[in-house]
Amino acid sequence: MTTSSSNNLMNKWRLDFTTGGSRIASRNIEQGLNPPGYQSNFSTTSSEVESSSKTDRQHLLSKRAWDMALQPLKSLPMNVFMMYMAGNTISIFPIMMVAMMVWRPIQAVMSVGNVFKPIEEEHSGSLIVHKIIYTLGNFGAIALGTYKCHSMGLLPTYASDWLDFAAPPERMQYSLIGDQFIW
Repeated sequence: MTTSSSNNLMNKWRLDFTTGGSRIASRNIEQGLNPPGYQSNFSTTSSEVESSSKTDRQHLLSKRAWDMALQPLKSLPMNVFMMYMAGNTISIFPIMMVAMMVWRPIQAVMSVGNVFKPIEEEHSGSLIVHKIIYTLGNFGAIALGTYKCHSMGLLPTYASDWLDFAAPPERMQYSLIGDQFIW
């Protein structure tokens, strides 16, 4: 790029402060320079704008419906990590975390209609698939909480857990690590 072409380029965007305002120099206005992307011959009719805004709105509503439907599935990895960090000990905090892990998805399953109600009126298609995926995601969270209860030993899985006369199952194998037996 030569010095004269760079000077012309700089003059092209020169501002004229002598006439009382910050305007582009008058010679640029006379030449009809337009900003990048401006098309002077571009025009739309109101029906084109209306139809494009309707399709854009339907697209946004569909996208929002899918975001709402996939939200429980997106939160499952975080819940798995939280359940891992809670540990398997039986104390008040892990029990409260597991109880909330099970209770919140149950509440969400019971209120599926209320979750999708704001977009149901304006959405043109059916939201049945979205609701099914939302419900399946919440059932996944309930299954995760139930598994955590099982791993903590809170679920009655043997007959001896609920029958007084049944003997508890005996271990078939014992391991010795150091000086301690591991059951």
